[in-house]
Amino acid sequence: MLKNLCEKYFELFSKKDINSLSKLFSNDISLIDWEIKEVGKENVVKANKKIFNSVDSINVIPQKINVNKNVAMCMIKIVINQDLDDEDHLKVIDVITFNDSNLITEISAYKQ
Repeated sequence: MLKNLCEKYFELFSKKDINSLSKLFSNDISLIDWEIKEVGKENVVKANKKIFNSVDSINVIPQKINVNKNVAMCMIKIVINQDLDDEDHLKVIDVITFNDSNLITEISAYKQ
C-alpha cells in the first residue's frame, strides 16, 4: 500500500500536479532537503510550486522503494530539463513517513 503511494507521489511530482500532490499531504507535513526546510501543508505546497516553476521538466524515477511500518526509504533518480538518457541527474534518497491515515507527514531528502 505505502509503496504504491510513494510511486503515486513520484508520478504526480513528475507531472507537477500540485493539486493532487497536496491531497497526499497531512496538514502538519514537513519537507527537509539540502536547500529547503518547510513545515505545514501550505508551506510545503508553496515550496513544491517554487521547484516546479524553476524547471521546464522534472522526472522522478524510483530505483528502489523499501517500506518498514509507516516509513518508506526510496532511492530515486531525478532528471531536470533533460532527456532520460542523459547521465547528468541527481541521485537522491527520500525518507517518506506516513500517518495512520496514509497521508505523508514527513519527507526528508538526501543527495547521494
